[in-house]
Amino acid sequence: MNLKNRLLPLVTILIIFTVWYIAAAVYGIELILPKPTAALKELWAALKESAFWKGVGNTMLRSVLAFIIAFFAALCLALLSVSSEVFFRLFYPVVVILRALPTISVIFICYIAVKGWYRAVLISFLVIFPTLFSSFYTSVKQCGGSLSEVGKVYKVKKRYVLTRFVIPSVWASMYSDIVNTLSLTVKLIIAAEAVTATGFSLGGLMAESKSIVDMGRILAYTLVAIGLSYLTELFVRLAARTVKEVSVKWRYH
Repeated sequence: MNLKNRLLPLVTILIIFTVWYIAAAVYGIELILPKPTAALKELWAALKESAFWKGVGNTMLRSVLAFIIAFFAALCLALLSVSSEVFFRLFYPVVVILRALPTISVIFICYIAVKGWYRAVLISFLVIFPTLFSSFYTSVKQCGGSLSEVGKVYKVKKRYVLTRFVIPSVWASMYSDIVNTLSLTVKLIIAAEAVTATGFSLGGLMAESKSIVDMGRILAYTLVAIGLSYLTELFVRLAARTVKEVSVKWRYH
């Protein structure tokens, strides 16, 4: 990637902040729409607070936990569904129901029925699981089926087909879905924390700021949420590069 391509995202960010500044100046009510400088000032103040770092840490921990649980649950159930048509027919209605549930309904139901810090984790799991399951099922069925036939023709051991071809192929086909789902998980966790007023969390801090109509602090926390989503995407990209390098080594050993 050359320098010009690296600078283009910065240009976009600069345009966004410029439009934000102009809109705030035209609107003229700092309480409702503060200027970017006010939000950045609040962000700097938040960075000095221990409650902020504790909230961010708890939010990211919940996000990672929800994604890992949904990831492995979707993977295992997708493998079972691919291997057993009966199981797929029995289980798929559950996926359809979960996919059809409005997110706000999931949040309200869990808010009333579930107590504890894991409430936001459960909410996020119920929302992202159907997407991951469908992606895994489609990818495994397509990649696994065709590569298994190749393995039978050339008499390649099943474990080699799985580790050297199926897993890298499934990862490649699901890469964009995993990136999008992980970013969505962070946003869902923050939304669930805000609606349920979860203590010591980024969403909870947003809810507190809303209650005292502190728009500057809300926008500061919003910038943090955007940054966290970007960092999770960057992490997945690095993981994808590592998986690709390892898969290449496997294929030649």
